[in-house]
Amino acid sequence: MLLLIIAVIIFVSIFVIFRLFSKYNINNLQAIVINYLTAAFVSYFFAKDASDLNAILDRAWITPAFYLGSLFMVSFLVFAHSTQKSGVAITAVASKMSVVIPVLFGIYFYETEYFSYYILAGLILALASFFLIFKTKEKIEFNTKLLIFPILLFFLNGSSDSLMKYIRQIFLPIENTSLNEEIIFVGVLFSSSFLIGAVILFISQIYSRRKFELKNILAGIILGIFNFFSALMLFKAMGNFSSAFFFPVFNIGVVGLSALIGHFIFKENLSKINWIGIILAILTIALLALV
Repeated sequence: MLLLIIAVIIFVSIFVIFRLFSKYNINNLQAIVINYLTAAFVSYFFAKDASDLNAILDRAWITPAFYLGSLFMVSFLVFAHSTQKSGVAITAVASKMSVVIPVLFGIYFYETEYFSYYILAGLILALASFFLIFKTKEKIEFNTKLLIFPILLFFLNGSSDSLMKYIRQIFLPIENTSLNEEIIFVGVLFSSSFLIGAVILFISQIYSRRKFELKNILAGIILGIFNFFSALMLFKAMGNFSSAFFFPVFNIGVVGLSALIGHFIFKENLSKINWIGIILAILTIALLALV
């Protein structure tokens, strides 16, 4: 459980860093690509035998790891586009409601996971808490044609969570996997994200001709260090719990803690409905703990 709590705290710290990006006018794409490069570098710095490229490429998990890293980068771009076109609240809810995909995938695919009324109730309460925490008093108006972006994000996030759990369960089971192997996996993950991101950034630079600024590089380095530890803790914690427990609790923890930090540190207003959502999130975690 301690690993799960640490994973939530570090993951939320990434949201705080992103919150500061807007304050200091950081270019997101530049910082994100530098972040992936930094996270990959930190991974290989800590890993043993990381210089043996042929040995790394011979790993059984190498192909799904590359797919997963690519999904991370594509999901980020869709998230950014959906936020701009469809709205922050709708995008956030779609992103978090994707939790149903890895939960259902885990119940169907793994023999060690099972369906129960506790799980069903916990999943429904989790979705309800997401909706209440993100709900705002503002009337949301958007083009229904732009629903494609939140829907696409829903499936991308759900697929990436399912794939990560699959790799953890099938290729790198926690009882047979060393810390060094986990670090190398995270390094490959971020390397593939960087490669995809670098191509996108190169094309973007051709059209925008935006110069690289030192503040964007420094922001990316800071984000990358946190991202490395976040991914490692997330991957380690994932191996200790079923999908039906881990994904709802992790997402509820991230959403709830982010809302509280936003309220108490960044002075963001929380309505009564938002507070009800946070309380419901806490009750949901308690319920899932009984599973």
